Amino acid sequence: MIQYGFKNEYNMYKNEECMRCEEIEKGIVLPRVYRDNGPMWGIGGVCNEYNDFVELSEFHGGWAEHGGYYSWDKEDYINESVVYFGVFFKHWGHFLVDQIGRMWFFSQKNGEKERMKLVFIGEEEPVGNYLEFFELLGIKKEQLIHVTKPTRFKKVIVPQYSSRPCIWYTKEFQSIFCAIAEKVKEDGHVYRKKQLDKVYFTRLNYLKAKRTEIGEEYIAKWLEYNGYSLISPEQLSLRDQVYIWNHAKEIICMDGTIPLNVGFSKNKELLLTVMHKTSLIHKNLDLYLLMSGCKVTFLDVYREPLKHYPKSLGEGPFLFSFNENIQIYSEEKNMKIPFSKKEIKKIEIRNYIRYLRQIINLKGRMHMILSKIYHSVH
Repeated sequence: MIQYGFKNEYNMYKNEECMRCEEIEKGIVLPRVYRDNGPMWGIGGVCNEYNDFVELSEFHGGWAEHGGYYSWDKEDYINESVVYFGVFFKHWGHFLVDQIGRMWFFSQKNGEKERMKLVFIGEEEPVGNYLEFFELLGIKKEQLIHVTKPTRFKKVIVPQYSSRPCIWYTKEFQSIFCAIAEKVKEDGHVYRKKQLDKVYFTRLNYLKAKRTEIGEEYIAKWLEYNGYSLISPEQLSLRDQVYIWNHAKEIICMDGTIPLNVGFSKNKELLLTVMHKTSLIHKNLDLYLLMSGCKVTFLDVYREPLKHYPKSLGEGPFLFSFNENIQIYSEEKNMKIPFSKKEIKKIEIRNYIRYLRQIINLKGRMHMILSKIYHSVH
């Protein structure tokens, strides 16, 4: 299937409610812990000076939830006024969808805000592009506080989470992306090595994709043959990526985490093609397309010859195909296919064999894991 334009089939919308903050004097931040039958992402968050839980510090993401009270014996004290971020962990898609929604507090320049510390919970530390994200909002590494045990502060500011994944966003949520796009526009550390009118964001150099996404190299050859620059986004700084999303005339990428970065694009004339690698629905992207207003085309490039595969959007395996959709898309855009029909047939057979091997390996790994679990309890 080829779909032209964004149809908003799930009726997502812009919430006109103004976001608010709660200022909690002598507030305490509780690190994340897990409880049986508790939220998927654990409990924890912010309590006030009387140790009552602050509901605004919860996260409601639909399939994933976080937040809730638990008791503690000991606590530290830091004489600082801080802003509560919430749970942090390293996954760029979840970062954009499920983590950054309180950062609107920093999206407007304010001298006092720029000096404030940001506290986060979770088991991981931000590095690389995660740190750069904070820096582009004026938050230096030394302003980040990782709370790993109950810690009371002079004051804890809890901004309301400014979106509800797959349901709505607000002007405050959009302001986070706009502030970063404007910052990149101002600075000079951007990707200007060559003209990038037509870009294909490839996953060929992404280790996990090498194992689970079969046949993308032929998609990449087809696009490179037609003048698209092949770019591996995971090898770029955030500044470089934001620059490309605002200056390229056309971007093609696989559905998943990559197209969520369209949130950083202020280019309403951008031609975006999102290639579907599975029939499984990825609803998260719709909110970012609604927010960006760019011109989008959806192109199905997958085969799913076996039931129950892929297992999930993240797990795979995914089998790409030089199908009729690519033929039609190429004709409409005056693109050439650099393979003969005979070569395409051979490519499809080779990819199918690789796909079957991947499934056999997947089943083998699952059998090994289940076997270890069985022997550990018997």
